[in-house]
Amino acid sequence: MRIAMVGCGKIAERHLTGYKQIDDVDVTVTDIVPRGAEVARTHDAGWHERPEELIRSAEIDAVDICTPTPTHAQFIIDALDAGKHVFCEKPLARNMSEAAAIRAQAVDRVLMVGYLYRFHPAFQFPKELLDEDVLGDVYLATFRLGGRGSHKAWKHRAATGGGAGNEMLVHMLDLALWYFGRPWHVENLWTDTLRPHRTIEGASVEADAEDLVMLRLKMEDDVAVLCQSDLLTPGYMNYVEVQGTNGSVFTSILSHLPTTLHCREARGQFSAGQHVFEFPAVDLFARELQHFVDSCRSPAPGGLNSLDDSLRLMEVVEEALPARPPAEAVPTR
Repeated sequence: MRIAMVGCGKIAERHLTGYKQIDDVDVTVTDIVPRGAEVARTHDAGWHERPEELIRSAEIDAVDICTPTPTHAQFIIDALDAGKHVFCEKPLARNMSEAAAIRAQAVDRVLMVGYLYRFHPAFQFPKELLDEDVLGDVYLATFRLGGRGSHKAWKHRAATGGGAGNEMLVHMLDLALWYFGRPWHVENLWTDTLRPHRTIEGASVEADAEDLVMLRLKMEDDVAVLCQSDLLTPGYMNYVEVQGTNGSVFTSILSHLPTTLHCREARGQFSAGQHVFEFPAVDLFARELQHFVDSCRSPAPGGLNSLDDSLRLMEVVEEALPARPPAEAVPTR
């Protein structure tokens, strides 16, 4: 399978590392910045300096988009128009208008968006418990994702697609929708920029994108969900907690926070009482990209992260978060 990777930033390098673990995949990097050639050489990939030309090449089967959010829609539409399968880093687009244009073009092709937490065993475990009714009637779930921010200036500017909403919250919302379906009520409890002044790469940066978002949602069967994400946490934090009439589960991808299941009564393979699990570290990029490649190779494309899932998520984000200003030119991720 021959893949064109558009973009040469940090995320692109993680994708290149992931593709190396997949059999019979050949990647060519393309970008408008010269650094792309160096990235391609470092990862033993091909290099092409004209993205539009490579995307339309008959030698390419799929396109992997690792560029900033404001560029996603056009690259996706161009790739679909050229008959290619598409993987795009989150989010799908800036708004539902762009998403609708993408949906109209996505016919008989795989289009997958990079919500990689679905591929971690620690977050697949609660989904299995819910599917098997181990927790009983679920009434409350908490989703938390926090990071320190201050990696790149564009991540703290609204016009360049930054902010805790686009960068962090979407991952937790994706898990919430995967577990419980679409919410019938979405309430923005708190959106704020608590640290408007940042020092990034030795320069002073004025941040106008939100660095804190907290939502309250009501899901199917009246499950209450609290979803919080921020760019304020000095040490990375990530966990999910689900409460039900027969017990609860707490889980995280962090090794120092083991997954804990409590059952009031025995159900399925789980006895009453406390159960502790430790899930090994996994390469999430390799797992999700393997799923993408497998979906493209399948006679009946489809999979764990569908376009409809991403569209549903975008509807919730657009309902919950303030409107963004017009986009400006941004560097590659």
